[in-house]
Formats: sequence, C-alpha cells, structure tokens
Amino acid sequence: MKKVNLAFFAVILVLSIFLSACSNDNKASTNDKEKGEAGSGGTVTFGLPGDIVSLDPAFSYDFTTNPVVTQITEGLLKFDENGHLQPLLAESWENPDPHTYIYKLRQDVKFSDGTPMTVDDVIFSMERVKEPSTASYVGWMYANVDKIEKVDDWTIKVTLSQPDTLWRYVPATTGGHVISKAYYEEHKNNFGKPDGGVMGTGPFKYVSWQTGSEIALAKNENYWDKTGGPYLNQVVFKVLPEGTTRVTGLKTNQITATIGLPLDLIPVVQGMENVKIDMVDSFLSDFIAMNVEVEPFNDVNVRKALNYALDKKKIMDEIVKEAGSPAKAVPIGPSQWLFAEDKWEKAYNELPDYTYDLAKAKEYMAKSSVPNGFNATILTDSDTLRLNSALALQAAAKELGINLEIEKVTNEELNTRAFGGARDYDILMIVWGSDFPDPVGNLQPVFHSNNRGDGGSNFANYSNPTVDKYLDEQAVLTDDERRTELMIEAEKIIAEDTPWIMIDHPKQIMASNKDLEGYNISSFWYWDAFTKNMKLK
Repeated sequence: MKKVNLAFFAVILVLSIFLSACSNDNKASTNDKEKGEAGSGGTVTFGLPGDIVSLDPAFSYDFTTNPVVTQITEGLLKFDENGHLQPLLAESWENPDPHTYIYKLRQDVKFSDGTPMTVDDVIFSMERVKEPSTASYVGWMYANVDKIEKVDDWTIKVTLSQPDTLWRYVPATTGGHVISKAYYEEHKNNFGKPDGGVMGTGPFKYVSWQTGSEIALAKNENYWDKTGGPYLNQVVFKVLPEGTTRVTGLKTNQITATIGLPLDLIPVVQGMENVKIDMVDSFLSDFIAMNVEVEPFNDVNVRKALNYALDKKKIMDEIVKEAGSPAKAVPIGPSQWLFAEDKWEKAYNELPDYTYDLAKAKEYMAKSSVPNGFNATILTDSDTLRLNSALALQAAAKELGINLEIEKVTNEELNTRAFGGARDYDILMIVWGSDFPDPVGNLQPVFHSNNRGDGGSNFANYSNPTVDKYLDEQAVLTDDERRTELMIEAEKIIAEDTPWIMIDHPKQIMASNKDLEGYNISSFWYWDAFTKNMKLK
C-alpha cells in the first residue's frame, strides 16, 4: 500500500508541468468531439515512450515506431486477433507450390491523396525492402525471395529461391507494407522524415512530425475499407519518455491511451476510476544481450558467470510481478508452443534456467579469460524494467570483480543503436517480440548469423554454424513436428552458449480512458492499424 501511495505522489508532482504542455491538445480534442456525432470524430492522444525512428515502413520495426506507421501504411495481408492471416490489400492469395505465392490485389484501394494503388506500387514497395542497399530493418524477411513479378494488372507472383515457412507471414508485417511509388520518387531525399512524410493506404494519413515532441495523423477520407472506421478525426502520438508523465496524462485525460506501462506504476493506474487496463499474454521477451564479438564477452565463461550472478527471481518478484512470466535460457515460453506442444514442454523442462548461484558464477569467472574482472558498459533507456535490471546486473557484477558502467539513452537512440550494424555496445537491455505466430520468430531473426549486419536484429552478434544449419533446415519444411525438433536442437545450443540473459516474458498491456472503445489489445498489436475502429463514447 505504501508503494502505491508513493508512486501516486510521484505522478502528481509532474501534473502541473504536463497540464501546461497538453492544454491546447485537450481543447482541440473536446472541440472535435462536440462537432461530430456520438461515437465519431474527436482526437485520441497516445503516449509514446520515445520518438519514432522513421515514418518509412522499411524501417518500422520497434514498439515505438510501429504504432505510428501501421496506422498510415498497410500490407497485403493482416493478422486477426488470434494471429491468423486475413486478406487486406490483397483480396485473396494462394500457395500452389512451396516456391510460389500468388496475391490477387483489391481494385478499389486508394492512397490518402486519392490516387489509386496499382500493381506497380506493390511490386516497387516490396522490391525496395528486398534491395540490400535499402538496408531495411525488415529486409531479412526477403532472404529467400528470388523474384517479385506482375502477372496482370491486379496480380503479383512471389517466387522463392527455396521453400520458406515464414514467408507466408511477411505480407502482414511492415515488410509487406505498400507505399506510393510516385510519392516516394517525388520525395526520395526526405521520404520517411518529418519534411518528407509518407503516403500510404491506411485509415489515417500523415500530417506532421515534430521530432522529440509529437506525430499528428488525420483521418484518411479516401480510405478504401468502408466497413467500420476510421471514426476519429485525428490521432496524436506524444513523445513522453518519462513513465510518470504518461501515467499523469491518463489520470488527467490529457492522454487517451498508452501501450506499455512502467511496471512500478501499474498499481497506480489500476486505481484510476477513469482508466481501464487491457492485458494479454505475448510473444515478447525482456533480455540482456551480450555482444559476443567484443572481448571478453566472446568467452562463454564470462557470459555464464554474469547469467548465474543475476538474481532474475528477485526482479520478477519485486518489479515484474503479474505483468509477466518467468523465462528460461531462450525466448520461447509456453505461450509460443503453438504446435507440437508436448515436445516444446519436454525441451523447456530440460533447458538451463541459470537460477541465481553466486558460487557457480565465481567458478565460471575463475576459469574465464579475465578471472580478475574487467570494465564494460551497459546500454539502456529509462524504462523501469530495463533500467532496474541494468542496475541489478551492475551490482551483481561487482561480486565478480566486474565494473559495469550504465549508459542511459533515449528509447529512440536505444532502438537505433540496437539495429545499427556497428553494434557499438558491450551489453544491451532490450525487448524482442516474435514477428510471426510461430516459435521460430523468436529464433531466426535474433540468433541466425545472417542477421548481424546493419538493420539486423541479432543483437548479440551471435554466430554458431550448427544453429544456422538447424534454422535453415527447418525453414524449408512444412512438417511442424519435424521443424520443432530442429528448432529445439538449435535452442539447446543457444542456451549453452548463453548470448542472452533472459529476464521475463512480459504481457502486452494497453491502458486507456474508459471512453475509448473499439479495440482490445492482441499479441500482435504492433502490426495492427489499431486506431481504425476506435471511437470515443
């Protein structure tokens, strides 16, 4: 009870500052709502933990950028609330053989400027992500794509160089989002930037981006899907790095919603009469990545020493609580056992969990290349879990003679450096969520050696030829039982190599004003145009 009151007091301290910053937006929201009919119009304001990386879907691959971009651009397919594929810009699709995917495009789609979407726009958008020189953050998804061809004015064919079990999902991610070719060519030098913007087919269109402050979107009057919304006139994403500021905004109705909450302030939000919390299991993992190409983290003994030295259970008990579930050595928890569940469960029970054991940590340190310790840096942002876990690791490392300095940056910089090819960090605090409703979405992107370069998501710079072999072998199969066996072999090796220190599997959380309706958070919200059906009571 004391902790709740103290946290609430901290929220109130920033209230006066926040009210001043947002008062104009509140007036705009109220006026818009009064002009519209009940349940339509108005402005919804989302709180973001950091600024976005880009408006360009080719670089939209994090939990801050995606909520904005996925309202503006769309893919050929989409995930429903159960993670099943559904048509979107493509009205239908087929997979006649393991190498071929054919997509029949809708003929009534327009970009937000009223110009029609054509097959050329679709092929251009996909080819651009595929092109290595683009260095798209989602370009790795095209590794097995050989050709993207026009069949007729409303049909495209994707030919794979080899079967790829994950390709079926790509058109439902930002890797398959469509942009206007004409608009891109006109704004090539500043496309995706504040002064260049982006032209998509989504329910909202780009208006402005004040870096470090806010991104404003307006209702797309030319939106092709006439079922449901968009109902809102405007969606504003405010950049509010401090969790207390976002929570204060919820209490004072200056913020309509936010996805993700500071864990220590969840009890405060649960006590607010005007706010509701939506929480579901996820495919997410909070973890600490050690850059295995940097000495001494290239020494598995050092990595195991740090893994045993960190008391993950204490972090769960004191910080995460009901907002997540415990994790073992790899990022595939029970919620991700979508097939061959018995095999996954058996393998999970056999995995090391690196339970806190200081004596064992010292044993590994003693036989490492640096038995007397070393200096290194932890890169993190101010997120409650990441920062507190970094502090806990810093304290734990001291017991091993290791001096870890903490470099705290903005959420935007954390994402930019995490996906940068330079990997200019020793230790990285970050979160990862599977791109697909498939366990390999938590293995292939983050542990395959092909994804170590610029734009890749192999945050630990990890490389193991045998792991690559297993992941490559499963990728061409359609038998999920056999795929599971290969993935399990890969995860066993990864668990022993321990490039990551797993913390937990967090839940997906959306806190919103009780007057906001039309959307319930799903495990794959980060690919959703979730504002489409939102409305204010």
